[in-house]
Amino acid sequence: GGGGGGGKGAQAEDTSRPTALNMLRPRAGGRQHTLSIALPASIVDNAQSWELKAMLVGQIARALTIFSVDEVVLYEDRSDAAPSGDGDGLSRALAFFARNLQYLETPQYLRRQLLPFHRDLKWVGLLSPLDAPHHLRKNEKLQYREGAVLSSEHAPKKPGGEGKGCWVNCGLSDPVWVSGAEIPSDVRVTVRMEGGSRGRRGSEDSAEGDGGEEASQPRARSAVAVPPREPTTKLGLYWGYQVRIASNFKNVFDECPYEGGYDLTFGTSERGEALGVSRVRRFSHLLLVFGGVGGLEEVLSDESSGYPANTDPASLFSRYVNVCPGQTSRTIRTEEAVLIALSALSPYLPE
Repeated sequence: GGGGGGGKGAQAEDTSRPTALNMLRPRAGGRQHTLSIALPASIVDNAQSWELKAMLVGQIARALTIFSVDEVVLYEDRSDAAPSGDGDGLSRALAFFARNLQYLETPQYLRRQLLPFHRDLKWVGLLSPLDAPHHLRKNEKLQYREGAVLSSEHAPKKPGGEGKGCWVNCGLSDPVWVSGAEIPSDVRVTVRMEGGSRGRRGSEDSAEGDGGEEASQPRARSAVAVPPREPTTKLGLYWGYQVRIASNFKNVFDECPYEGGYDLTFGTSERGEALGVSRVRRFSHLLLVFGGVGGLEEVLSDESSGYPANTDPASLFSRYVNVCPGQTSRTIRTEEAVLIALSALSPYLPE
């Protein structure tokens, strides 16, 4: 991001830059397709220090955000990986990877409430923010916001005349009343803001009411809870990535959350065909899969992959591609391959 002014009374960072305005502009018809990426846990193990592991995850999170990736699947690729020690059945590398990706994707104003401190988050201060569309500043107005339900001790009284509902922290000056649903506290929720205000008055957001009424009966913004993908499917806004954990390579495909599974899949390898993209056929759910240091061949040779050891990786994908056939380094790191592949594919993906 760019820098704001310094000194007293400095302006907040100017988000009226063309990029900020464009990414928050609704698109007619929304966006129905999804883009997913699968990455092996072992790439975190290969980084030499915890600071470097965190920086690696931060670099990948930035790439996912810049190219509007909807889902990132982290898969276990080594049967001999050290366990996390948290009793969650994950390797230490995968748990670290997932926790840091989730932290970065969570809007800043929700982190304290939703993400208890954990040793894996010790280095998040080194990482660049994602500045994603759903990381809204307090003064930015958009129909949708991410929020977290407040517990009764941290929430105002229920507005008069209201039925079921809950107070939600949406990063504004005051909590927002979400009617119609009693959602447990400390649950993250996507809300669609409504025009009217009720109950308490939010500092800048009142709808109507004369001064006398405001003094005794403050008013607050109201909203309704919606599915997390609604900002994307209705307005075409990028709304962050979901992190999915696959206990082995086979589950990357078998546990796909989308109806009908991934209908277009790309595997990446230096042994693949040169990625000459002139067009990408129509798809609903595209999956781009990356291997670790030894490529997808090594992933499939591990006993934990879920596939027979002699499986030809190319047989698992619609296309098996080399994203940088002219490389003049002996190796391309996975985080570099992610940026290269997304840059190459991006112009050919639907808006």
